[in-house]
Amino acid sequence: MTSPDVVLELRPPRPAVVLSLISALPAVVVVPMVLDGFSARFATVLLLLYVGALAFHAVTVLTRVRAHADGSLEVRNRLSTRRLHRTDVARVTAARQGGLGSAWRLELLLADGSTLPLIATQTPQSRPQRHLEERAAELRRWLGDAANR
Repeated sequence: MTSPDVVLELRPPRPAVVLSLISALPAVVVVPMVLDGFSARFATVLLLLYVGALAFHAVTVLTRVRAHADGSLEVRNRLSTRRLHRTDVARVTAARQGGLGSAWRLELLLADGSTLPLIATQTPQSRPQRHLEERAAELRRWLGDAANR
């Protein structure tokens, strides 16, 4: 539930959430098969890989960006949560994440020169770029002049 002081919240797109939930379904088939048909060592490795993949998807679904009325920005990525102030953000950009399952996401260029990816905005390459630009525009509006320097 969103608290009343949250003025903007960005969460993973619905298709990403649905795909993450679907990834849990093979457990009904995989777990009994692994426990029954393979050697104990291979079954353990396979189960650990599967549990790792499920954990990755679960923490991805829980990512978010929340802008608060007091001017603070909470960025919850997969393994960390960071709280920034409006003045800490120099620019909002859309960037391509390379590698397997290449996707686009928003990133914050911070005043100290570092970059902070916004995992909650990550969208598959097949998804329209317009969606990402709309989310960037929302965030820029909240940031005001800080993002337009």
